[in-house]
Amino acid sequence: MNPVNPINKIIRFLALREPDLSVRDLSQLSLYIYTVFLTAPLMWGHLVISYFFCDNPLLYQIGIGTCLIHFFSPVFYYFFGSLSLALNITILAGFIHEFSWSILTGGFFSVSPIWFAVLPMIAGLIGTRRDLLLWFILSILAATYLFILHLNGVVLHSYLNETGEVLGQVLIMIGFILLNSLFMFVYMIDRDRFYQAIVEKKEQIDTLLTLVGHDISNPLTVVNLSAKRLSKLLATNDDADIQKCLTRINSCTSGISNILTQIRDLQSIKQGKVELKFEKVYLNHIIEYLYRVFESKLHDKNITLKYDYNANQNVYFMGNSTALKYQIFGNLLSNAIKFSETGQEIEISVTERSDGVQVNLIDKGVGIEEELLEVLFENNAIPSKIGTSGEKGTGFGMSIVKTFVELSHGSISVHSKTKAVSPDNHGTQFSLLFKKTLFS
Repeated sequence: MNPVNPINKIIRFLALREPDLSVRDLSQLSLYIYTVFLTAPLMWGHLVISYFFCDNPLLYQIGIGTCLIHFFSPVFYYFFGSLSLALNITILAGFIHEFSWSILTGGFFSVSPIWFAVLPMIAGLIGTRRDLLLWFILSILAATYLFILHLNGVVLHSYLNETGEVLGQVLIMIGFILLNSLFMFVYMIDRDRFYQAIVEKKEQIDTLLTLVGHDISNPLTVVNLSAKRLSKLLATNDDADIQKCLTRINSCTSGISNILTQIRDLQSIKQGKVELKFEKVYLNHIIEYLYRVFESKLHDKNITLKYDYNANQNVYFMGNSTALKYQIFGNLLSNAIKFSETGQEIEISVTERSDGVQVNLIDKGVGIEEELLEVLFENNAIPSKIGTSGEKGTGFGMSIVKTFVELSHGSISVHSKTKAVSPDNHGTQFSLLFKKTLFS
């Protein structure tokens, strides 16, 4: 915008009231000020018409008050720092102005009630949902009142002469064209800006993933070779702890390598280049692997992993083994351990259904607040939370889980009660459903 524009000077002056305004808040403030200055000539135009072409002085007298309140309503933002307050005062001035015009220029047959359609639009574009609902209700009530008067045979006299009627029509046409053009222009600017931001963010993420994959692959290869060399050197060592550590190192480095491959595959999937390779995966194999990976964490917090290997030895479903181990069940089990207290139990139960296999992962941890459950699977919707023993995370785990569950043609749901809400029965249950055949 042009820095010498006097309206922009007013916007910058008002913005000093809240120096930490976000880009979105500053955009809403700018739209509000432009709307005020765009609608002011329309209201003052009505005032001039009421002075010269109206036989009732009341219309002019009400118009003076509403026009002044409307024009100086941004002052309320400067003193109180509330855009919603300033906006509602602005709209209220316009509402009173147009309602008085409707009553004194013919009621239901006046040209003025059409302005009631604009008020909710302004409230919704600039304000909050509550503002939109408020002015939707008030506009409906005002229009209904005029309609009821008409149905009951109440004839409201129009104090405007023929010239005033014509000029009023002209203001309505000009006003609707100007307002719709302004709001559409702002929408187009925001649309282009957000689209550009999304494109730039995607490029940054793609570049980051490429760099991470490249920079981790080289040292990981060295670790793998060193671990294999160490295994040969210690082949004659019978120390069980050493052999367990070597097994864990080999297992985890292999897992990291598979994750890097999965990241590359995910990028290719999003670009439409490849699809996940599916196979028959036995649940026991996944749980056995995860237990080896998380054994030390379970041991450190004295957490018992309850799972019936014998009962589920024949349970299988279609999926990608790497995605199921790392992106799906690995993330869920890691979180269950992270938010469980020392000495608790994590249970994995299985139900075979006609439409597939349902796997429930149940913990008795701190639980998830109700307001977070609705956005749990959204990208970076909630910040990473510290675990019960100070464990840290990235905040992206659940969105990764949801992405790979859907890529696996499965579904996931969650139920949770927090410790504060239910002290004796708290915890979280994730329920995943996978198909035994992809063609069912």
